[in-house]
Amino acid sequence: MLDLSAAFYVIDHNILLNRLDYAFGISGDAFSWIKSYLVDRTQRVAINFDHSDDMHLKYGVPQGSVLGPRLSCMFAKPMGEICWRHGMSYHSYADDTQVYKILKPTGDWRDLSVRLERCLSDISDWMTTNMLKLNQDKTELIVFAPKHRIKHLSRVFSFIQRNYCE
Repeated sequence: MLDLSAAFYVIDHNILLNRLDYAFGISGDAFSWIKSYLVDRTQRVAINFDHSDDMHLKYGVPQGSVLGPRLSCMFAKPMGEICWRHGMSYHSYADDTQVYKILKPTGDWRDLSVRLERCLSDISDWMTTNMLKLNQDKTELIVFAPKHRIKHLSRVFSFIQRNYCE
């Protein structure tokens, strides 16, 4: 279970808008509407009657809206493509992603550790490129497997613990 640190705050508007265009085919009025929702946003802090100067926001999607989590998922679409490339399944909502693999007891467990390790490494590289970071305090590995299969997964357990979980 991958948890992204401050994902709503660091989404690059340019990357997101490009992805909406080329990966989802959003154009015309719909694209213009989403763009107007993201660009030229400002924020300021108010305490009683004192206000800070307005700060222009180049990154992030508004939280507390219906569109925010959807835009976050659309931004993270390549993470799902990475999972598929490594034979993994995934489920994602906003800044929470579960990467998983379902194997039958008679399935091929031999290279599962390697595939999962490579998948997480590629996801980590993609996240770095896209200014995202795993929240190691909330990233977890859960395995549901017969006891005799656990030994095949011990290498990936230690790798994931060292690199992705605290």
